[in-house]
Amino acid sequence: MITAVDLVNDIRFEGESIVTYPDELHPIGKGRSAAVFKLSMENKVLKVFYPEFHHLAEQEAAIYQELDNDVYYPKLYEAGKGYLILEYLDGVTFYDCLIEGIEITKEMVQNVEDALNYAKSKGLNPSDTHLQNVMLLKTGEVRVIDVVRFRQTKECSHWEDLKTAYQTIYCNPYFPKKIPAWVVETVIRLYRKGIIKFNKEK
Repeated sequence: MITAVDLVNDIRFEGESIVTYPDELHPIGKGRSAAVFKLSMENKVLKVFYPEFHHLAEQEAAIYQELDNDVYYPKLYEAGKGYLILEYLDGVTFYDCLIEGIEITKEMVQNVEDALNYAKSKGLNPSDTHLQNVMLLKTGEVRVIDVVRFRQTKECSHWEDLKTAYQTIYCNPYFPKKIPAWVVETVIRLYRKGIIKFNKEK
């Protein structure tokens, strides 16, 4: 029987690029510290951290165990050296919603707010919550993913900035709900450089 460790050992990275991976896996996403694969024939994903970030697997597993809430976050099934096995979420990110023209409703935004408030009630510090870390499922439910930075001590304004942009720009009836990817990427780059600011007091 093939184990998660066997699968992880058969994956090769060059930086953030996936060089090789076993047939049992299907790449579905990459981030700054890990890549995510769908497990064949199972509603689970394998999140594998790049070698220099292996230590983050244990940290994120502990955070998921502390959250332990499948209303707001994916279920954690297994954790090991450099990897996690999580619930597969069938849906799209809020980033995809902008590109595809799927309306982001006030209820969806409130769902994220509820998820982050739940994390705060557990003594965590929700951080790095951006468009690609929030998902709209086919069922209409919303989940927050990638919680590895929920223990950092510094203040992160990503979500508050997104809320401000949503309320002041997106909710304008004349603002288009479908936006070209290059426009979204340009805004993200300018935001990261501090050229665009959504909260005036910052």
